[in-house]
Amino acid sequence: MNASKIGVTYVLTHPEFGSVKVGVTTYGSRRMRDLWRRQGWVPYKELHLVSKPLAETVEQNVLLQLRHRFNIPAHLTHDLMPEGWTETVSARLMSPDAVWELVCLEAGVLQMSPSVGAFKPTSHRPPSSYRRTKGDTPKYHPIARLLASQERRILPKTAKSTRPNAN
Repeated sequence: MNASKIGVTYVLTHPEFGSVKVGVTTYGSRRMRDLWRRQGWVPYKELHLVSKPLAETVEQNVLLQLRHRFNIPAHLTHDLMPEGWTETVSARLMSPDAVWELVCLEAGVLQMSPSVGAFKPTSHRPPSSYRRTKGDTPKYHPIARLLASQERRILPKTAKSTRPNAN
């Protein structure tokens, strides 16, 4: 596999601003090293994924969680950080460890998704030229299949549904 196509979702910290940033780049890119270190950002951790679109999806899911589940606004302004200010949070509201846990959680959920191998992760719809025929349904990921079988064993079997007004 070409190393330049490997996606990296990373978490950076800025001690002076008290900020945490989640972002995405490609493996071997000088972006983090040149741009962020020059501005005082310190690399915290990075997660290497199979492709950049997959890494971007993880980053967007983490930002969605931060903004809408935890209601944490962007910490920096455009004046302080012209590029990437929307991807920051206050380290007092969400620690770097907690942001990293979100990255790992979102990556795990995405990797177990049955559609990861079928279509690009950024596209939630099949291409318009795609027509399903019998037998071409994408295979479920082995972990998803294992979890489904465990759920079937654990959950009680429900009685067949009956219509209330049926005679």
